[in-house]
Amino acid sequence: MSDEALGLDEAYSVKTPEDNKRLYAKWAATYESSFVDAKQYRYPKAIAECFNEIVTDRPIRVLDIGTGTGLTGMYLTRLRPEVVVDAMDISPQMLAQAQLKQRSDGSPVYRRLYERDLTQAVLNESAPYEALFSSGTFTHGHLGPECLRNLLPLLANNGWLVVGVNNEHFEAKGFESELAALLALGAITEPQILRIDVYEPGSVHYGDQARVIITRVRN
Repeated sequence: MSDEALGLDEAYSVKTPEDNKRLYAKWAATYESSFVDAKQYRYPKAIAECFNEIVTDRPIRVLDIGTGTGLTGMYLTRLRPEVVVDAMDISPQMLAQAQLKQRSDGSPVYRRLYERDLTQAVLNESAPYEALFSSGTFTHGHLGPECLRNLLPLLANNGWLVVGVNNEHFEAKGFESELAALLALGAITEPQILRIDVYEPGSVHYGDQARVIITRVRN
């Protein structure tokens, strides 16, 4: 199958972290042209806009979970040039694309890039972050609600979690129950859940939505 033919069906069909790495090794170089641009995919921009609107105390050190080619980080630095952004993804090929992303002043979007499997306990080589965000990572074939617990230790106390979850995946995999359990444990604050469009009007996929989980960590 050619890179150009790769798309949602292939992304949604991955079963394991190794499947994920194989898919994005093939797709990384053409992901933006063959999917983001061709399908009018606005998810990364939408998450950056949500973060900018909701996270009002202007954290400086933030982490991009499931960075992909770095579009969400790029959009966020346009809205908040002061942020220091690190990247975390399972795919070295996608991280290589993210490393090329530039801020408006020509400097790199990302300070550091980490290859990590988020289905496991996540090694953090940095100080705890003040916020983290994610778009397109919690979706069919990728991360389930149980992986949210692996993200919490990456954040400082009162740190922000802004995580997009595919709408159908959110309902099918029980994200609401996991959030309720984390709230009962005192691990997070009462979450706010927003809905956003994943594609622009005119896209063949227009109407697909994601939930955005917005909460703060207590540790």
